[in-house]
Amino acid sequence: MFKEYISYTESNNQWLVHEQFTFLVSHLKHLKTLNNHTTIKINREDRFKILAGFEVVKSDEAYSFILKIYKYPSLFQQLKQLFKRTKAFREFYMTYLAASKGVPVEVPVAFGEQKCFFIKKSYLIIKKIENSHTLNDYFRDNNCFAERRSVLKEFGKLSRFIHDSGIKQDDYSLNNFLVFKRDGDTRIILIDFERVSIQRGSLLEKQSILYLAKLNRAKGIFCNTERLRFLMTYVEGDYVYCKQLAKRIESLTFALQKKDSKKFVQQCIHENRKFGIFKNAGFFGRYRKAYSQETIRILLATTDQMVNGTVQAKQYQIVRFTKMPSYQKRFRGAVDLWKHANALFALRINVPVPVGIFKRISSGWPKDEFFIYQLPDNWTPIDQHLSSTDDLAILMRTIKVFIEEISPFGIVRQDMNTRDIILHTDKHHRLKCFLKDYSAFFLNRQSYQQNKSFNMKVFDQALMIHGQLKKSEG
Repeated sequence: MFKEYISYTESNNQWLVHEQFTFLVSHLKHLKTLNNHTTIKINREDRFKILAGFEVVKSDEAYSFILKIYKYPSLFQQLKQLFKRTKAFREFYMTYLAASKGVPVEVPVAFGEQKCFFIKKSYLIIKKIENSHTLNDYFRDNNCFAERRSVLKEFGKLSRFIHDSGIKQDDYSLNNFLVFKRDGDTRIILIDFERVSIQRGSLLEKQSILYLAKLNRAKGIFCNTERLRFLMTYVEGDYVYCKQLAKRIESLTFALQKKDSKKFVQQCIHENRKFGIFKNAGFFGRYRKAYSQETIRILLATTDQMVNGTVQAKQYQIVRFTKMPSYQKRFRGAVDLWKHANALFALRINVPVPVGIFKRISSGWPKDEFFIYQLPDNWTPIDQHLSSTDDLAILMRTIKVFIEEISPFGIVRQDMNTRDIILHTDKHHRLKCFLKDYSAFFLNRQSYQQNKSFNMKVFDQALMIHGQLKKSEG
């Protein structure tokens, strides 16, 4: 059934191994005793999946491999596998089918299932591509415009070919593509076929737009010119169709982001892959897993010397809540504000990163709540730029772009002032506008034009009041 693969049975494990990697057969038995094997390094493990890596030397040449192990701990899950294929097989089969259609992928080296009455585990082994990066990391770290332009064009062609080949990637994002150099050429391949299905013929236009809208959510990585360049390559240079497609993608992106924000609000108060539970003798709370518990512990230690309601530690701000300030009365408590902050962050609105929310539980101290968030690097108050006539034109353009970005989702607070606005220059030397205070923005269901008109008035009013104060001080 599968060309270039041979079958192999070892104890109660059944394997399909690629002909080029038959030297792996002698190593497959070690997968049973994963924790006791020194050459296999476990990178991530949970109840249902293990992600590991190992290296094999053959003829003085080292080969690195990625190992995925899918576990079925409950009897119900094991019974389900009697009526459907395992996750490892589906990923193996979808990758194999995509390769047969000419889509650039890294075909799995081996696939296996452990059977003993029921399937208890399934395995997938993939060759690791050295010096490769996800497109997300590549575009985030690469400042060479010529290289970015070249890779964007290749990515546009590949995306069109993937959709024309009938491949439906539910998690269509930059993290599911690898970029690397081979024989002097830059290559891009599609990876991670866990949530992929393949249909006969090309995708319908509305399906393609859905996947492009999912891709469009990565707005902090591309500028508008780069997104247009990608789309022009995708539509093979048809400028009129490109403009129509861009509008439809943007509209659907807003809808997807709103849906994501609702999900994020629920996730931020439950333990999952993005948030963890923090607990020690003094505090209990939830935090974003991108931050280490040691960092959280150091930040919470600064609350002992907190004189007023806020303390700053480098890029971090720690806010204490004894009772909600008057301008935050729309929120019933710190947890409500924490959920609101995560919703804004999920919508890609330029706000500080919500790090965590914690409650003091140590005896002898008041039961205060603390909210930690991280401001962007090299931020400056907008007041500093308003006093410089050289920056004024750039600043007004930056504010206009910011208003256009936030207006699909809601409005700023009516009494917002310039103290609520900060500016940040990113690594591409682009000036960006941020809201320093989460309570300065509210989500609503009004139209884009209504929100934009209101936001323009509030920003104009804040800038005008700032100018009047400067004159009175002068």
